[in-house]
Amino acid sequence: MTDVDPLVIERVKAAKARRASSNERYIERPSVAFVVHSFNRVSNVNALLAGLRQVEDHELIVCDDGSLDGSRKKWESLLVKPNDFLILSNDLHEIRILDRAIRFANANVVCLVQDDDQIPKGTAWLESALDKFRQYEKLAILGGFMGFNGFDTDPGNVERLWGEAPFRFVEHVNIGPYFIRRQYYEALGGWDSSFSAVGEPGICFDNELCLRAWMEGFQVGYHFVPFKGPAGVYALAGGTILFTQEVRRRNQLSNESQIFNKYAKHADRIANLVRQANSTSPPYSA
Repeated sequence: MTDVDPLVIERVKAAKARRASSNERYIERPSVAFVVHSFNRVSNVNALLAGLRQVEDHELIVCDDGSLDGSRKKWESLLVKPNDFLILSNDLHEIRILDRAIRFANANVVCLVQDDDQIPKGTAWLESALDKFRQYEKLAILGGFMGFNGFDTDPGNVERLWGEAPFRFVEHVNIGPYFIRRQYYEALGGWDSSFSAVGEPGICFDNELCLRAWMEGFQVGYHFVPFKGPAGVYALAGGTILFTQEVRRRNQLSNESQIFNKYAKHADRIANLVRQANSTSPPYSA
């Protein structure tokens, strides 16, 4: 048996004493789990954390997916609260690492956050989102970036919502923020891993889950939250543009075609379900 360094023993005892005397307590069932996919965006870590820390009752799960710019060490130094977690992986990309994090969460509602997001001041955006999940028991997914009605191999033929408007049900939404009711995510079987190879972007994987949700008796909603800045303005400076632009475009075209081939025959049914949801549960602005 290897001896433990006496200095380590004293450090552990001191750390336990500090935690015991702190006002910070572990929350068994937080109101929301923030899941951050982190990949070489160290310049935004402090601002991202400060924005999410505005919410008292939360757990924070950061997935650093093989960053080389110091993000891992930065997150490690900052994630010091009882409900903070750091998952380390090596460039698996969103589909696979986010799936693990969602299933790891304890909160009933998970909010997916990207490493270039800008968190709005205050908590009204989150309170509004959680209110939707309380009001609509079949709501599985709520998007805050863009909402869509219809799907086509040419995105220009799809109705797009992007900006301030009353909450409404839509056919599909994209990240982020992207709120998921965890139990419904598990019931749906999670993301479709065929939408990307390991290490490659899975463009439209978030949209596909929404269409599947409607087919399985759940609902999808949209209410704008400016994580990406003002409505109609998006710099397209995310990691998939910076690091894998050609792969991203090829992946996008392939996945748009896959969605169309899989769901085109169900287009009328999905559209009718959305219309029915909006007619029986009129949109409201809270």
